Amino acid sequence: MKKILLVLAVITLGTLASAQTFSFWNSAGTLEYCNYEVFVSNSGGIVAGYDDTTTVCGYLYNGAIVGFDATLPAGLPVKGKGVIYGDSVYDSASGYFTGEQWTVFSDLKASKKNKKTGMFTGPWGWLGVAGSYTGSYFGDNYGYLGAGYPSPNGAANGPTSGKPKSALRK
Repeated sequence: MKKILLVLAVITLGTLASAQTFSFWNSAGTLEYCNYEVFVSNSGGIVAGYDDTTTVCGYLYNGAIVGFDATLPAGLPVKGKGVIYGDSVYDSASGYFTGEQWTVFSDLKASKKNKKTGMFTGPWGWLGVAGSYTGSYFGDNYGYLGAGYPSPNGAANGPTSGKPKSALRK
């Protein structure tokens, strides 16, 4: 029994230690959003985790994240290797199924900051696009990735995805 508990403890600690967390900033690097991505599994080309919208945003639920390794070509605001994932942030913001989808590319690297100015330098680290079950595209957003969790001040800025556009009606 002790061996089983020890193995479970090691697995749990290993899982927590391998979790990656990044906060989202706008493209100017001046505004931090309230939500942040937490990856708890990243193996075999598949990623899974959650978009934390409860801690700073104050929502009741977090958004589910699941995706895969990908490479974005030049010509988009963000390019290179990373992951693309679907995010149920609109449902977590609304508390019900909206039929809207937030899809994100993340390069899984904290953006560099200038030590003297505190401003981000270099390329952006994330790009998100929004659409709905009707096949409509209604926006995008991109910017820098911060290391770790957002500050409590990010709550005033809302999530990266903006507000849900519509709700399904019966």
